[in-house]
Amino acid sequence: MSEFAPRNARLEWASLFAAEWTRLAGGRADHEFLIDQGLSLVRVVGDRQPADVARQHFENTPEPEQLVRDPETNFTALAAEVGIIKPGERLDQMHIEFAHGIAELCAAVGDGYGDSASANAGRHIRALYGPV
Repeated sequence: MSEFAPRNARLEWASLFAAEWTRLAGGRADHEFLIDQGLSLVRVVGDRQPADVARQHFENTPEPEQLVRDPETNFTALAAEVGIIKPGERLDQMHIEFAHGIAELCAAVGDGYGDSASANAGRHIRALYGPV
């Protein structure tokens, strides 16, 4: 696929790339980040199948866990750090919902920054810490 391919064709390629990467990550990934990655990659390797590129990208990412979306682990670590739970304990569903609510409050503030039609701080916060 050429750099000059229609935008919707590039976006479709990027979406297929992101979908395969997300599948490889067990459904936990920052989808917006992966779409951006796909839109960059399509210009260079868009002649290849997006799923093949996603597999290669996933396998060659030095620390793919940095791109894997796992808000509950972050919430649990923070809860233990501030003494809500003891290290090694798990958060109950009420705590997790509360943490997602805090993330949504922060995301609502972030909605005022950036391009609301495509990407902004609020959407990025939701992508990282919203419900899976």
